[in-house]
Amino acid sequence: MKKFLLIVVLVLIITLSAGAETPEVRDNVIDIFDGHGSPMLFIDQESEEILYANDAAAEFYGYSKEELAEINIAGINVLSPEETEEEMAAAVREERNFFQFEHQLESGETRHVEVYSYPQVFEGREILLSIIHDVTPRVELAERNRQISNYFYTTLLIIILILLLFSFLYYKNYQRAKKRNKEIERLNKLRQTFIDADDSLVYLKDQNLKYLFVNDRVAEFYGKDKEEIIGIDDYQLSEPEFAEFVRKTDKEVQEKGELIRKEIKWRGKVYNSTKFPVKLLNGNYGIGAYIRDITEEYQNKQKLAIERNKYFQTLLSIGDAVMIVNNQRQVEMINNVAEKLTGWDQSDAEGKDYRSVLNLISAEEGKDFSNPVELAFATEETHELEDGAILIAKDGSKYFIDDTAAPIKDEDGKVKGVVVVFRDETASKEQKEKIEYLSYHDPMTGLYNRRFFEEELQRLNVARNLPISIIIGDLNGLKLTNDIFGHNAGDKLLLKATEAFKESCREDDIIARWGGDEFIILLPQTKRENAEKVVNRIKENFNKKKTIALSAGIAMGVSTKSSTEEDIIKLIDEAETEMYSKKTVSRTDNDLKHIENITNILDEKSSREEAHADRTAELAAKLAKKINLKEAEIKKIINTALYHDIGKVAVDEEILNKTTALSPKEYDEIKLHALTSYRILNYFSDTIDIAQYVLAHHERWDGKGYPKGLKEKEIPLAARIIAIVEAYEVMTSDNTYKQKSISKQEAVAELKRCAGSQFDPELVEDFIEVLNDN
Repeated sequence: MKKFLLIVVLVLIITLSAGAETPEVRDNVIDIFDGHGSPMLFIDQESEEILYANDAAAEFYGYSKEELAEINIAGINVLSPEETEEEMAAAVREERNFFQFEHQLESGETRHVEVYSYPQVFEGREILLSIIHDVTPRVELAERNRQISNYFYTTLLIIILILLLFSFLYYKNYQRAKKRNKEIERLNKLRQTFIDADDSLVYLKDQNLKYLFVNDRVAEFYGKDKEEIIGIDDYQLSEPEFAEFVRKTDKEVQEKGELIRKEIKWRGKVYNSTKFPVKLLNGNYGIGAYIRDITEEYQNKQKLAIERNKYFQTLLSIGDAVMIVNNQRQVEMINNVAEKLTGWDQSDAEGKDYRSVLNLISAEEGKDFSNPVELAFATEETHELEDGAILIAKDGSKYFIDDTAAPIKDEDGKVKGVVVVFRDETASKEQKEKIEYLSYHDPMTGLYNRRFFEEELQRLNVARNLPISIIIGDLNGLKLTNDIFGHNAGDKLLLKATEAFKESCREDDIIARWGGDEFIILLPQTKRENAEKVVNRIKENFNKKKTIALSAGIAMGVSTKSSTEEDIIKLIDEAETEMYSKKTVSRTDNDLKHIENITNILDEKSSREEAHADRTAELAAKLAKKINLKEAEIKKIINTALYHDIGKVAVDEEILNKTTALSPKEYDEIKLHALTSYRILNYFSDTIDIAQYVLAHHERWDGKGYPKGLKEKEIPLAARIIAIVEAYEVMTSDNTYKQKSISKQEAVAELKRCAGSQFDPELVEDFIEVLNDN
């Protein structure tokens, strides 16, 4: 502001001095001009010459004032002459009075100046009063500021450009990130959808075992929202017992650092747990888990395992042999029955070609047969083995077998193998042959049966076989033998008769068992006289057979067909009639032979039985006479005494001859002799009348005897007599049941003691009198 005022004053002075035209004024102007601290120049407007310069100008420009007065303004102005002239013209015209130039000093240095130029008239000349202000520091500062500003703005621009670039890139990245995030979000949602759709419990825990992520199933399992579960651990989420249960496997994964699969059970549920370490963003490891409820699957597997076990146990335990063959024709399994039949153990057979284990051939040498296993594979249907197949076992044994092969199919209906069920038909085949044999043979004797005989009779009843003779024979004493000695003895008798028939006939003759004790023989091309010879040979051969049986022989009848007109059936009737006629005629003789045969057998078993029977009969006769019985009654009593122990023929020989006391069981067997005696005597017409007396001879007067428990007069008189005299005879004779006999007096005392309990008391007194008389 001071500078501006000074310039204004100076301009006013110059203006006044120009009007005064006095030296004093001029001098005053010059003094002010020289004394001013700012460089000042008087410049001729026309010539652009510096007319005058003050001291400050000389000091500033480095020239002397005189030197400056000789210099054109263009000498210090860096502008071109044209530019200088133009600028001065502007100042003259007062279009502008402020200029900024670069002035060159005497040293060559260029300084920035502000020039205030005003057109004036001095000493009659038109000048420009130019006041120069060195603004180099300011300009330089401004330049520096400008440069700094430029640098700043350039930098700022660069920064802005960079920021714009980064913003653009950021925007692009943001867009990409946004897009990617949307894609990630979409994928996360998709993943979440998939994970939520999974029926498994899926979660992720951090290193502190707090939940970072859960799916819907986990939320449902705990009955909470997902947001409630995130960030908490199992102890905050569930009861301590379950939390500890879950924590245990989590810790195991953390400690081992590896995936762990387990099947775990909790309160009736079964879970398939898969847990594994997961590296988190912070570098730590959390726990990922897939836990699936497999309770139903587990139960189904259990049921399936049970069913499979039942299936295999059934296969292993069924009576038939079972083999399972896979598609490679290898044995997968054989059961115990198959092991026994084939001779192969399961461990040895497994993996072997089934044909080496199930080694089959045809029963007919050289005959091929279709393999049912291969047929089952080829046709996918069940096939059976042809008849007559033989299994060759590992040890070379052979078995007739029956075989069925059925395809094993999977869910898609594809054949995965074949199950072979086979059984040992050897016994069945033998049984079948046996049945076939028995259908035409008598099982006891092995002779043909009636059915076969009748079929053969019709087949052989042709003219070329005439004459045809038939022999019918009846085996005497078979029933009695069965009754006395049992059916084993009867069977032996039948077999002896069979031997006699076979030994006496030709191989082509048909010998058959016609009935229980009857036989029939068909003799093709045989005359009657030759048939009679066969009968005689049969009798001779039979009589040679030694048996314990009571047979007195074989009664036989013969008939012969000589022409085709004769009825072959009537031929049988004729032979049968002749046989029964001969049997009737010889019946009495046969009965006597039977009784004699039985007593002989008994005597052979026990030598004392005959003496015992005779002694008992003698004493019984005396007592019968003592009580004045008739002769006929006495005879019956004698016969009763003779045969009262005939039933002992069926008692074991060792028991009959035992020298020590009988055991209860042995005594029970001895007691049966009364009933056996009754049955024997009841069989024959000559002894049937005394059978009841023999049956009762061990009854007691007090009713405690056997076999019926009769008492007193219910017991037949003959039986009461035999009971007393037999007891006396046993006591007074050496026998097999005690060491020594007792005296007559001792025996009488025993009779008296037992009178009224075991024996008829009146008969005891009569018998004692008999003894005393003798």
